[in-house]
Amino acid sequence: MFPNVLPLFLMGCQSPAPLAEPILWPNGIQISRSQSQVRVPAVSLLRSGWLEQAVCTPETRTHESVFAILAAPSELHAALLVVGAVTGAPGIPSHGNELAKPPVGTVLNIAMNHDGRVHQLQELIVDDRTGDRLQGDFVFGGSKVVEWQGETRYLADDEGSVVGLVTFGDEVIGYSEPRSASIDHHRAVFRPNATLLPPPGTEVVLFFTVCHEGEG
Repeated sequence: MFPNVLPLFLMGCQSPAPLAEPILWPNGIQISRSQSQVRVPAVSLLRSGWLEQAVCTPETRTHESVFAILAAPSELHAALLVVGAVTGAPGIPSHGNELAKPPVGTVLNIAMNHDGRVHQLQELIVDDRTGDRLQGDFVFGGSKVVEWQGETRYLADDEGSVVGLVTFGDEVIGYSEPRSASIDHHRAVFRPNATLLPPPGTEVVLFFTVCHEGEG
């Protein structure tokens, strides 16, 4: 899938085009340069249980995510470049006695729009340690490009990691607090906020907006 969107990555690295609104891409992606925002259709998934992801792709990590987007992760990555997001590096998973390390990159404001009601992603996930909404940020680390059996692959396209809560190291966007997926290091702490999330299968739109300096 990655080779098909390589031109989109290159587009994101070129000089900005005139601010035509909106720019429409395949799979329902809408790009607003003037708002530094990408809008992507999604489907709600869970309202209970423990979470390791916030957003995945269909038929991947749907058992541990609150949303699945209906576009490829690499397409979202390319669209974020177009609106001015700067990719950094995904978080580094824990290894042995070494703790996980946080992602680096542009901070993004992620929100769900459902029937005109907008909620920040942090509001939709509860931290079991506090019983309150998430307090951290979401960071555009950018997943990884790897070589596999002679092909160039965008790792998140294969693994389905769009917005991670724990640190796998393959997610497009990661939570600013690094957490190991291993219960030997960290217990599960993230769960859906059922009072704000729509029923599973509900169609929503996710807004990914670049946070400019001082807005994180």
